[in-house]
Amino acid sequence: MAHHLGQGVSADGGRRWRRAGQLTAAAAAVALVTSACGGGSSSSKKDAVAPVGDGQTASSGAAGANGGGTTPGGATSSSAEPLLLSASPADGTKGVDPAKGIQINAAGGKLESVTATDASGKAVNGALAADGASWVSTGLLAISSSYTVVAKAKDASGAEKTSTSKFTTLTPDKRLGLSHYAPDDGTTVGVGQPIAVYFTNPPNVKDRAAVEKAMTVTTSPHVDGAWNWRSATEADWRPQSYWQSGTKVQVHLGLNGVKAGDVTYGSFTKDFAFTIGDAVISTVDLVKDQMTVTKNGKVLRTIPVSAGEVPKHPTWSGKMVVLEKDATLQMTSSSVNFTDASDFYDLKVQSAVKITDSGTFLHAAPWNDGKFGRENSSHGCIGMGLNDANWFFNTVKLGDVVDVLKSANTKPNVTTNPNPGFDDWNLSWSQWLAGSAAGVQGQ
Repeated sequence: MAHHLGQGVSADGGRRWRRAGQLTAAAAAVALVTSACGGGSSSSKKDAVAPVGDGQTASSGAAGANGGGTTPGGATSSSAEPLLLSASPADGTKGVDPAKGIQINAAGGKLESVTATDASGKAVNGALAADGASWVSTGLLAISSSYTVVAKAKDASGAEKTSTSKFTTLTPDKRLGLSHYAPDDGTTVGVGQPIAVYFTNPPNVKDRAAVEKAMTVTTSPHVDGAWNWRSATEADWRPQSYWQSGTKVQVHLGLNGVKAGDVTYGSFTKDFAFTIGDAVISTVDLVKDQMTVTKNGKVLRTIPVSAGEVPKHPTWSGKMVVLEKDATLQMTSSSVNFTDASDFYDLKVQSAVKITDSGTFLHAAPWNDGKFGRENSSHGCIGMGLNDANWFFNTVKLGDVVDVLKSANTKPNVTTNPNPGFDDWNLSWSQWLAGSAAGVQGQ
């Protein structure tokens, strides 16, 4: 999401340097102060270098009486480079862009530790350079939040310096929020269930990669996958092939602070997990008018069915996913926008299994007894006898695959449906990746 500490004084206080050293230090101080001008409350100066804290601890010590200072071994330290700590954002900065993170630099010494925390004490992760000269945050900063950064360093003589800076991040004009997601936390779903994230508004296309990278998917056993933008406000994640049964999936949506537009930033963090259950796949052949249901590759039942009337109301073809289950459901022709009076119906159906958002169900259709396995006569749904429908309803779960084979008795692939539900598996892997901004990822 994922997501300088101002110039200080020398480690010995700089009070007793020789005059040449005093002039040099004075000139440097002028330059440093100049570079820090305006770095306080103006957000336009948020990257300026400015002093943080007093830049010195009691352990810094004082210079020797001769003004030069000595090391414990008696060597002079007058020519040693003074330890200077700097940070971006500078101390006191307001309106900081959270996407830019935090950077700490140490000149004339090495950083020992850097701690960055928000107002609640939550730490920001970061990485210290191998030479100890810098530290850069790796964790995301949140919007509308205050941070405190404490940096500790030592100069060549071993003298320590601690500097503290504080800043606040901006409050964006627009927020990228979470509308809803699928599947639900803690559920067990089928091998065809994609991860789906629905946003309150669309991120800019140019910022989609940053949004994708802030949404991490961790799987056990490991499997790579990718996000694909199914619409301007929906991103789905799937592996190259159906999930492996038993896979444990954890999703972290770390969008708080992620830049999603010119004036839009992510405003939420969400974690959820789910498990992939048995591979239940139903294959519908509308030439034979039968459906074969398998579980982990073993045939459980072959069911005679009756589907959409051709050519008036053919059933969609393609790989679809169980979206919803209703023990009883009132179905009306108006719910699927049938306006022809001859198409009118208002029926209570049992064991209804939804596979498209446009209104395609598999359900009990006892009024069509005698037609199952022989004739397609519905308005597009797949009907079966009551006993078969009850068995199917109790066998399948959300995320199970229903594959309607393409034939003269079906519509074109479900991807052309304006409200298909999860039609993700109808795209080849190369087609799927073409709709991803960040490409293959997985943990």
